[in-house]
Amino acid sequence: MLHLRSDKNDAGEICGYNQEMHELIDEIKYSQRKTMAIEVKPGGKVIVRAPKGTRKNTIQQFVQQKSCWIAQAKDRMIKISPAEVKQQYHDGAQILYLGHLWKLQLVDKVKGGLKFNAEEGFQLQKDRLDEAADLIKNFYREETRRLVSVYIDQYASKWGLKVIDLRITSAKTRWGSCSAKNGLNFSYRLAMVPLDALEYVVVHELAHTRHHNHSTAFWGLVAQMMPDFKKRRQWLKLNGRKLPSI
Repeated sequence: MLHLRSDKNDAGEICGYNQEMHELIDEIKYSQRKTMAIEVKPGGKVIVRAPKGTRKNTIQQFVQQKSCWIAQAKDRMIKISPAEVKQQYHDGAQILYLGHLWKLQLVDKVKGGLKFNAEEGFQLQKDRLDEAADLIKNFYREETRRLVSVYIDQYASKWGLKVIDLRITSAKTRWGSCSAKNGLNFSYRLAMVPLDALEYVVVHELAHTRHHNHSTAFWGLVAQMMPDFKKRRQWLKLNGRKLPSI
């Protein structure tokens, strides 16, 4: 997980002595360490790590010396979402599918252990609760493959593009990729995003089968294939880091 960190050896610029320590930091953590450090986590939380027994006025002075660095780091990290929320599988939990949250019901018996329909949401067999994560992943994989395949067929035939292979991966930091031989890879997590966004990712990777870069020609082809691609891409930029961790 990305975070920013500063210790006593880093140069610090003071930005306003009138700020109280509680206005600059969120938490102090004491341990057996020998030096003090400041850590800014995704979301902007500021933590001071200090040796056990360190006086508050010493910490205050250290924080003031780092006040400018803290402000700059916090401004950067507040734009990054905190760690992903872990997916829950209890009765009534919510499962993200195609940009919508669906209720999970624990039932006595269901074919395959997990079932989904728009009327009832997700149904998970009670005695297979310990397999819930794998069952959800398999569902996402199958749906991603099904939906991606539909869009590949639609766009590839229209624009004269050729795909050699299709793979569904567990990637967390990339929605998709295109190999040098035009094999396409897509993350199963695409099953969580709205269809408009999923369709954009497919078009993006298909465009790479003709232009293996992000050149002007590449973006020109994407715009031809999908004139509103910037609008569709926006959901991924705003929400991509917030998807639950399976």
